[in-house]
Amino acid sequence: MSGLVDKLKPHKPLHEGAKVPDGTLLKEDNPEQATVDLSKIGGKYIIIGVPGAFTPPCSSHVPGFVEQASQFAEKGIKGIYVVGVNDQFTMAAWKEKLGADKAENVHFLADDTNSFTKQAGMDFDATGLLGGVRSQRYAAIVEDGTVKSVWVEDQAPSVTVTSADNVLKAL
Repeated sequence: MSGLVDKLKPHKPLHEGAKVPDGTLLKEDNPEQATVDLSKIGGKYIIIGVPGAFTPPCSSHVPGFVEQASQFAEKGIKGIYVVGVNDQFTMAAWKEKLGADKAENVHFLADDTNSFTKQAGMDFDATGLLGGVRSQRYAAIVEDGTVKSVWVEDQAPSVTVTSADNVLKAL
């Protein structure tokens, strides 16, 4: 899938020291109203970008963060935000399927217009596999809206540098 990555990006990808894109609201609980602005969250938190809800690699990637949510909290992480270029219904169903609805500090956010992902410079053309533009697989540790660390997979199906274990070790 790395060949599908659009090399001409209008926005520089998230990187250490970058600010999280502001003014872009994501949907968590209401399919008609976006309410979450990741740039306005205080404290230390994690953003997980995924190419597609319910896909096998994503469904093996995210559970590590859900299962280790309390360990992340012990390290000062106030929330884990899973962002997918999917609609809110899909993200909510996926959250329930993964059992993440029981973890109060794990949030599944729909970037249904691709606005946040594009502003973050993390979008790629996955038309051949997933039917349109999607998010690269990444994990970012953010504090008060500033990226402290970020990992991006070379290929969307890979779950290596963005694994929960890898991110937890970095804290």
